[in-house]
Amino acid sequence: MSIRRIVSLLLLAAYLPACTAYHQTDASVAQLTAPPKPVDRIRITKLDGTRVQVWGPRVALDSVIGMNQAPGKETGRVAIALADIQSLEVKEVDALMTGVGVVGTLVGISLVMAGLYELSCDPDEWC
Repeated sequence: MSIRRIVSLLLLAAYLPACTAYHQTDASVAQLTAPPKPVDRIRITKLDGTRVQVWGPRVALDSVIGMNQAPGKETGRVAIALADIQSLEVKEVDALMTGVGVVGTLVGISLVMAGLYELSCDPDEWC
């Protein structure tokens, strides 16, 4: 396998984690953070309409605690009362967008390869 192909596959693989989206869930915070497979991050919509992303969420008494790493804001510990939570969202793979991304990438690579093949042909000969 050529080095170009390996680099191309690595670049494609690097984009796959970006094919995720938040999806609303009816599960409780306690269910989402319980072993054996706790989620690594949730997005909480509070009763006042603000959204907070919480990394490493866990339930402690009457609150959800974790780390807030919102863009443009300081990273820090966050605690939100369970009574202040309007809805919960979990980040999951978006199968449709992943499929569109993979197919689009393959089509784009095919078009580039076809164009390069045409450019490498001698105009006086049949390719």
